[in-house]
Amino acid sequence: MSIFITGNSRSGTTMMSRILGNHSDVFSFQELHFFDEQFQGKRVTKESAIKLYAKLCAIQRNGYFGNHTITPFYEEAKQSIGELIIFSEMEVYKKFIFDEAKRNHKKIPCKQTPQNIFYINEILEIFTDARVVVMIRDPREVLLSQKNKWKRRKLSGGEIPLWEALRSRINYHPITISKIWNAAAKQGLLFKNDKRVLTVHFEKLVSDPENVIKEVCEHVGISYSNNLLDIPVVGSSNKTDNSQIRGVDKNKTGQWNQGGLNTTEIAICEKINSALMQQVGYNLSEIPPNILLQSWYYFSLPFRVALALLFNLKRLKNSKKIVKRFLNS
Repeated sequence: MSIFITGNSRSGTTMMSRILGNHSDVFSFQELHFFDEQFQGKRVTKESAIKLYAKLCAIQRNGYFGNHTITPFYEEAKQSIGELIIFSEMEVYKKFIFDEAKRNHKKIPCKQTPQNIFYINEILEIFTDARVVVMIRDPREVLLSQKNKWKRRKLSGGEIPLWEALRSRINYHPITISKIWNAAAKQGLLFKNDKRVLTVHFEKLVSDPENVIKEVCEHVGISYSNNLLDIPVVGSSNKTDNSQIRGVDKNKTGQWNQGGLNTTEIAICEKINSALMQQVGYNLSEIPPNILLQSWYYFSLPFRVALALLFNLKRLKNSKKIVKRFLNS
């Protein structure tokens, strides 16, 4: 059995991963970005399979922003890949996550990467006994978190590279972030009737963590204990990381209308997402925009998108599906 946690970025996927990773049987991974950067859905040569496995080792053990040189992991990858019968990207990925969980004395791999929301169908096809948790959060809260995400470099004590902080700053635009939320929410709703997929509202997780995690544990087939909620209060776009403070921070909601977003950003977000917001239970404020500022946001959009594409070339290796669904949202 395997667990996949997905949803729009800044919606609590990492928090959920940390919680489940406290279970004695569950190993929570780094964000490998396999599907959005590596997966092409094809068979590969044995040598390519070895290199892919080694690359996944480098990302997992050195971090997504760390050294991804495959040489230190080549022999390990060669030995593991030798056990495969079919050489395909997905089989390599599947072999790796179960091997890595076993290496860490766990049985159940738990993968969390927001972009995987666009690959739920592929995940369920190959991982037939998988359980998926889709995180959803008020798009206005997501907008605020994305707007401040570039500050994570300082709030994390420098763990975030300067380039990543700059990329986060460039990526923010109320229209693009709102449309990405729309596309991700639509993808999650496609599987609302699939018993292998559970949707969790971030706001409910924060306000009632015990009952929400009990439901999640039942969904993925593991036992619940209060120890699962013993996680560090880190990862916020608004507060300095403090691993000494433990538990679920209940102050992570209701901030979007407290000055972090201007009225035009709120109005744009609600205009783009009004139907979906109401469908999933978020009330509209119907705050009117500043017409001049709204015009500026729409005028600047093509330029900001072009600049964002330039700063995201590394992450656009396998983005056709995401871009297509973004444009259709």
